[in-house]
Amino acid sequence: MNPIILIGGVIYMYLLVTRPTTIAVLFFTLTIADINLEMGGLPLNIRAIVGLTLLGRTVIMQPGEDDPGFYRLPGVQTIIFFLFYGIIISAFYDLMRPDIVKAAALTIISVYLAWYYFYREKNYRLFQQALIIAGIICLADLGFTYAYYGQFPVQRIYQFIMKVPIPVDEEGEFLEVINHNFYGMTCGVCGVFVLNEFLNNRLKGWVLILVPLMMLGTLMSTSRSSLLAFILISLFLIGKGMKRSDTKKNVYKIISMITAAIFAMILFFTTLYDLLPLESDFIDNITMRLIDEPIAVLNKQLGYNYNVQSLDAMDWRGEAAAHAYEEFMKMDFQEQFFGIGNGGFLARNLGHGLNPHNGILLILIESGILGTAIYFTLLFVTIRKSLSRPDISSLTPALVFILIYCIGQNGELTNSATIMVVGLMIAENTYRSHLEQTAPENLMNDE
Repeated sequence: MNPIILIGGVIYMYLLVTRPTTIAVLFFTLTIADINLEMGGLPLNIRAIVGLTLLGRTVIMQPGEDDPGFYRLPGVQTIIFFLFYGIIISAFYDLMRPDIVKAAALTIISVYLAWYYFYREKNYRLFQQALIIAGIICLADLGFTYAYYGQFPVQRIYQFIMKVPIPVDEEGEFLEVINHNFYGMTCGVCGVFVLNEFLNNRLKGWVLILVPLMMLGTLMSTSRSSLLAFILISLFLIGKGMKRSDTKKNVYKIISMITAAIFAMILFFTTLYDLLPLESDFIDNITMRLIDEPIAVLNKQLGYNYNVQSLDAMDWRGEAAAHAYEEFMKMDFQEQFFGIGNGGFLARNLGHGLNPHNGILLILIESGILGTAIYFTLLFVTIRKSLSRPDISSLTPALVFILIYCIGQNGELTNSATIMVVGLMIAENTYRSHLEQTAPENLMNDE
């Protein structure tokens, strides 16, 4: 056995026994950053192994105080029903695969562990730490790709260090296992999360520098949907902060830092070709995605003259979504209502080998009207309950960011990380409602 793996295993077991919260942060980080390292022929990857061992560790620990029970709440029951609903529909259309069952099981484990450690800590501190680490990892992966490879797809540092084989196509070019937009989404979610924490005086000091750094990561990924979500949510949070006297000072700090960061980013991108060994085609692609395409689409919508060659991916995404909707309308009522199962869109080649690049439409096609109604009702109720309080939970802008991002993407809306955020929001909403209900009683006891 490799001595490094042996030593790592011993350290891991020691931390699992003595510092399970450290392992919880590790598991949440692996989930958010989508790190799936295979372990020498074992049937489970490192994320699944960490999740299962951490789940086993919770069995011998006392549950958190005021924990109402994971399976008792309608929100948690809805999540579990939605996941099993997808499995059943997939099996009905002969799409059942072991990876679908594993993904659903790991998602439930993720939600449970997020819930469990929220009630142990009485806050989302562990998730916060994991999100920041995941954001830094994705930013580092982007920086490494720019500096070392000079072109997409994004190459991950941990794979480079551990010499993990990278799949290639027939021409020897690297395959894009994880879309480059994902890294922008992760950086963006981290950025708006930290922004809201700082505005509400829950984070201070050096952590503020993460906001412009995560904005830089969003730009480096060239993800327009992430950039749009970042701008819209930041403006909303800053506007809301300006209305509160206790957060105005923080708002001015944020505005000053973001303004300085924007000028620094303009300088950075204008000198990229001289600073880093980037392919000229890569530079052209960055310019096309961040400048030419958005301007062309805006001019098209406003009725002005535009360069049709600059539309490229943004125009193509609209066509892909329109084509997917046409395919949905051609299905019989049973398929429209119940869906065609996880992976059914690609299995039937409804998009000529590609997903529709519209996450909401993908859920509608694969989970049907029923599954879509269940899932989005859950999201609506959870977000509305969180927004009903004066101090917005940082989980809320994180989830709204993902919703905006997925308008032009695919399955991120129902992956383990997103559903884990939903479960964590349900835990926080439940806990804060409990505190509000028991506050008068606690006051009487104190008297």
